[in-house]
Amino acid sequence: MRTGIWKGAALGVAAVVVAMLLSGCGGDGDSEEERTDRALKAILKEYGPRFEQRRAALAAAASRLPKDSPGKNSCDRELDPQPDFQHFDHKSLVLDSYNSPGQGGNVDIASASEAHTPERIADDPGWKLGRFAVAPGWLIRGMWITGPQGPLGTNHFEVTSRYGHEPYKGVEKDSARRLRKILDVGLHKRYAALFRVTTYREPGRPGDEAAVVKADVFLADLEMGDIPCRLTATGDPLFVKDYWYSTTPYEDMQTSLQSDISSKLAAMTRG
Repeated sequence: MRTGIWKGAALGVAAVVVAMLLSGCGGDGDSEEERTDRALKAILKEYGPRFEQRRAALAAAASRLPKDSPGKNSCDRELDPQPDFQHFDHKSLVLDSYNSPGQGGNVDIASASEAHTPERIADDPGWKLGRFAVAPGWLIRGMWITGPQGPLGTNHFEVTSRYGHEPYKGVEKDSARRLRKILDVGLHKRYAALFRVTTYREPGRPGDEAAVVKADVFLADLEMGDIPCRLTATGDPLFVKDYWYSTTPYEDMQTSLQSDISSKLAAMTRG
C-alpha cells in the first residue's frame, strides 16, 4: 500500500514538474529561474525522506565500526544483492549509462571518520589535503544535495561551490530531470565501503617507492543495518623501472586502493 501511494505521489510530482517546464508557466509573473527553483525544491522534498534513511544508516554503521583491524578478509553472511564496487570517476557525467541505476555498481565509498557528516567529505581530494581521501560517489553527493547544506536548508553547499552548482547545469538542459537522475543513481547504492586509513605516506619525488596507503575497510549494508564484511586494502603509485608510471601518483593511489577493495569484495562474495 505504501509503495503504491509513494509511486503515485512521485509520478504526480514528476508530472507537475514536467508540465511547468514545458508550458513555461508556474505562477503569476514568475520568471523561468523562479519556476525552475520551485521545481527543483519539489524534487528535493520528494527524495528527502529516502536520503534521510540512508544518512541515518551511514552514521549508525560508522558508530559501530570495531576498533581492531579486520585481521583477515571475511564476511559473516551471504549478501543479496551481491556488492559490486566500481571506481567512481568524478569527471564522469551523471547522464552516462555507466552511472545509471543498475549500472556502475551498488557500493559507494566514504572515510569512516566523515561518514557521520557526509557534507564534509572532500569533493576533489588531492595531495594538498594533507590526508588521504577519495572522491565521493553519487550516494554521498545525493546526501549533500538533500541535506541541510542544500537548497532546502541553508541553500549553500559547504563542500565545494563547484559541485554545488552542478545539479543546475550541465549537459542535461532540463535541470529537474538532471537532478532527479543524480538522486536516483545515489539511492541505487545499497552498500557503503567505510575505510579507515592505517598507513599513509604521500608521494614524494619520482621513484619514491615509500608512497603507499593502507586501510581497514568495512562494508555496511544500509538496508539491513549491519556490517557483514571486513577487509584490508592497499593503494600505491604504479612503477615502471623504479619510476612512477604517470605524473599523478596520488590519483594512482586512490584508484589502486579502490581496485583492491573491488577485487577483494568480489572474491569474498562470489564464491
